[in-house]
Order: sequence, then structure tokens, then C-alpha cells
Amino acid sequence: MRITRDLLLSTAKDTVKRKVFDSNDIVCAYLTGSIIREDPLLGGTTDIDLIYVHSLEEPHPREIIPITDDFHLDIAHFSQSFFSQPRKLRSNAWVGSFLCHYPIVLHDTNHWFDYVRSGAFAHFFQPINVIQRVKPFIESARQDWITLLNGQNNNARGFLHPYLTIIKNAANAIACLTSVPLTDRRLLIDFPQSAQAINMPGLAGGLVDLILPIDSIEPDWDIWMGSWNTAFSSFQQTDNRPISYSSCRRSYYEKAILGLKDENSQAAVWLLLWTWSLMASRLPRNNSSQKGYEDLLSQLMLGTDTFSERLTGLDQFLDAVEESIEVWQASAGI
Repeated sequence: MRITRDLLLSTAKDTVKRKVFDSNDIVCAYLTGSIIREDPLLGGTTDIDLIYVHSLEEPHPREIIPITDDFHLDIAHFSQSFFSQPRKLRSNAWVGSFLCHYPIVLHDTNHWFDYVRSGAFAHFFQPINVIQRVKPFIESARQDWITLLNGQNNNARGFLHPYLTIIKNAANAIACLTSVPLTDRRLLIDFPQSAQAINMPGLAGGLVDLILPIDSIEPDWDIWMGSWNTAFSSFQQTDNRPISYSSCRRSYYEKAILGLKDENSQAAVWLLLWTWSLMASRLPRNNSSQKGYEDLLSQLMLGTDTFSERLTGLDQFLDAVEESIEVWQASAGI
């Protein structure tokens, strides 16, 4: 089946039409995320990020609905009360940013969307509001680095995902100076542009250095992905699985990694590590995928014997990010 942007839009419109017919509390429905792009596919897969705003309390915060193996609906539900003070959305990096970043409205009652977006969009890019969106990312990154430094996660299973989360938050601090936060699949695809936008292109290479060894290695993608798939299958049987790791998202991650491994291996390694590190941290130690995971970390010099060195490098990267933010603030007059 050939997936096109028109097909994705048609699917979204039909979904909203049925939802509005079945429910009388939908105030607004709009699209954000990859479907806004001219080419929303990565590795031949994508999702449709759909936002429902309810006049009553939302039934549940998020649901994922499979359509085919290669695309699905990722639906977020919000109560109308969440948007009651649109000005506060100017400091919200996730909802506020994507609300102001070319959303596609599929349903709106009484011009609700126009009212809320105009209130949020006014002064949205003023430096004081930009910094309010940036600060939570870099402050969280620094605090979490201190936690890792103090040895509260002293094994590979507990170390890597917090380590990568710090990197992701620091990258998003830079991204939000000029645009919207970065998504998991596209983080290392889009971050170089974010760094370039503030005239700090070296940050992109600095980020890559945090996840790859100094000396180049020969990736063994067949072995890595075999163990990754074992982990993903096992993860479906656990009670603590996040909804973002629903079974219908296997292809969403797997095909993105495979699609990137030849043209942008660094971005592929990032996504492999990001997804696998969370699964490994929650799977039993004796799960058959854990040996493959530990071998991967050893190859990438991300094992327990390099924690100290990796934390030093991460500290230096955070220093560079913090200094870049300070330079941006000075140039903006705040």
C-alpha cells in the first residue's frame, strides 16, 4: 500500500468525522507533528498526530489506533479547560509550540481554535516567552546529570536511558530557541539545523560524540535488530509498558532505524539506543535480549566501565548548551 500525505489527511478527516458524529463534546480537532511536513514518512512509516479538545473532562490522555502496519493514529485528548488561559500556552513547549506551528484544523466550534491560537500566538516569539519554554529543558537536564553523577543509577540498565534523556532535553533546549521540540525519531536528523539556527553548528557533532565511540566501528545491524525485536516482543508482555511502545508501533521504530542506517547511521543509532534503553531498563535481567543489549553498549563504549568518562563529556556538552543559551539571551536583550 502506497502511503501518501493525501491518504493520511483523508484518514484523519474520516476519523474526526466519525468521532464528532458519535460524540457531542468535541470542541476542536486539529493535526500536528509529521503530517505538517511535505514528506511525513521516515522509513516508509509515520503516525497521524491528532488532538481532540473536549468540552468535558477528557476520557483518557492518549490512545494509539493502528490503521496499517506502516501508519497509525496517535491521539491526544485535552479538556477545554486546559486552554482556558491561552497566554499561558506561550510558555508551554509542547502544546503551545505545536499549536502555533502550522496546525491543520479539522473541526472547530464557534471559532474556538481561532480564539485560543490567537491568544497563544500573540507575543509567542518574544524572547521572554522563548526562554520560558527553553528553561525547563536545560534545568531538567542539569539536575538529572547531577543525579547520575551521584551514582543513583549505577548499572548499565539504569544508566543509559536517563543519560539519553538528558541529551534529549539539552537538544530540545536548543531547538526551542528557534522552533519546536524535537521528536524521538527525528532528533538527530533535525538537531543539526537547530544548532545551525543559533550559529552553533558544533553542538551537533558534540551530541553525536556522546553516543558513539571515538574509534569508528562496523555496525552489525542484523544482530542488533534481531535482539531489539526480541526485546520489543518481550516488552509487550510487561505491565509497565508505555503506550508509545504499543505493538502497532514496532514498524514505526524498526523501519525508521533500518531506513536511516545507510543514509544517516548516527540518527539510526540514536533511535536504536533511545527505544532499546527504555525496554532494557524494564525487562528482567534474564530476558534473552539483554545479552545483545549489553554487547551493543560495549561496542559503543556506553557500558559501566565508561560511565565516568561519558558523564564528563555530557557535562561539557551541557556547559556548551548553557553558554549558547546565555549568548542567545544576551543578543535578545534579556
